[in-house]
Amino acid sequence: MKRLLALCLMTCLSLAAPATLPTVAGVAAVAMVSAPAAAYADAEEDHADHDHDDAETHDEESLSEAAHDDEHASGHDEHSEEAKTPILSFDFGSAFWNLVIFVCVLAILSIFVWPNVLGGLQSREDKIREDLEAAEKANAEAQAILAGYQSKLDEAASKTQEMLAEARRDAEANGQKIIDEAKAEAAAQRERAVTDIENAKKVAMAEIATKTSDIAMQVARGVVGRELKPEDHADLIQQSMQRLPSQN
Repeated sequence: MKRLLALCLMTCLSLAAPATLPTVAGVAAVAMVSAPAAAYADAEEDHADHDHDDAETHDEESLSEAAHDDEHASGHDEHSEEAKTPILSFDFGSAFWNLVIFVCVLAILSIFVWPNVLGGLQSREDKIREDLEAAEKANAEAQAILAGYQSKLDEAASKTQEMLAEARRDAEANGQKIIDEAKAEAAAQRERAVTDIENAKKVAMAEIATKTSDIAMQVARGVVGRELKPEDHADLIQQSMQRLPSQN
């Protein structure tokens, strides 16, 4: 019965507060050990009483041998009956005191142990909750920073693409400008060459006309035998120029 009460005590306390299970287990172990010890002590006390009865019977032996035999036989029968009695017999007194001890232990645990244990568990729960909230906050901040960096990277990539496109347009525009300038320079050089050629032609034609007129005057002087007047000279030049092939 005492072992059963100890097991009930351990079970109730373990269900009420899991953190106090080692303490409850110790209390239950003490109760389980003390129960057989108490039962054994009761048995020893009964045996001592039996020895005392045997001593009294031995004193009475001097008075009557028959009485001694009867007392010894009755004592022997009583000892046999007590030996047959089980050690773990149900005892209402022991059960009552065990119940009182259980209630006292339960009250002590409820007043002094459980509040501290529950307070420690509550503090630990609050600490874990605070750590989780701090971790979530740090995660949110990290996500915000990462989003900011990603936005800056996207903006930098967009600006880089714009700069590359602008540089490409500038290169194309500069290339076209260089081509246009080269074409204009070539056209100007061609026009200058044509002008130079025309001027050279005119100079050459004038020199040819002058030389032709001189030759014609010398020939005419030799043929006619006289000097030509300036008017005649001009007429000969004009006639010579007309006889020359056209410039075009």
